[in-house]
Amino acid sequence: MIYVLIFFAKLLEVSITTVRVVLTNRGNKLASGSLAAVEIALWLVVAGNVLMGITDDPLRAVVYGLAYAIGIYLGIEIEDRLAFGLSQIEVIAEPDEAVSIVSRLRGHGYGVTTFDCEGIGGKKVSIALKVQRKDIPLTIKLLREHEHLFVTITDIRKLSMGTIGRRIIQK
Repeated sequence: MIYVLIFFAKLLEVSITTVRVVLTNRGNKLASGSLAAVEIALWLVVAGNVLMGITDDPLRAVVYGLAYAIGIYLGIEIEDRLAFGLSQIEVIAEPDEAVSIVSRLRGHGYGVTTFDCEGIGGKKVSIALKVQRKDIPLTIKLLREHEHLFVTITDIRKLSMGTIGRRIIQK
């Protein structure tokens, strides 16, 4: 029974920690602080149970370590599904194809900015848009209908003014 307690409490604690670190990096103070309180309470329970009997029962440390590793993975999965925050997608396209890409993205409500640029193969167009992270899969699906694109996705920590889809940001 103690192994199950150690395993699931540590798994939960590390998962919470992983999500909290991401939220902290994104500047979400209230959620980060709240999660930190839960995290430390769980840590105290788990660490106390592991340390109390570690010399007589070293398997506690093994269970603790296993739960830690799986908790990191699980925390990343949870954060990916919650998809907090914003991202910038930059698309480099051929000029003739860029026109249809921009038209299609704007037709779906995206705020799009374009720049003329030059790549190894000559003239190109850089298409930049800001999206909610949860909207990345849909955006990529729209882009996959075009060929020969170079696409990068970058996380945005903070956006103070501008447009995300039809939502205008002004802070």
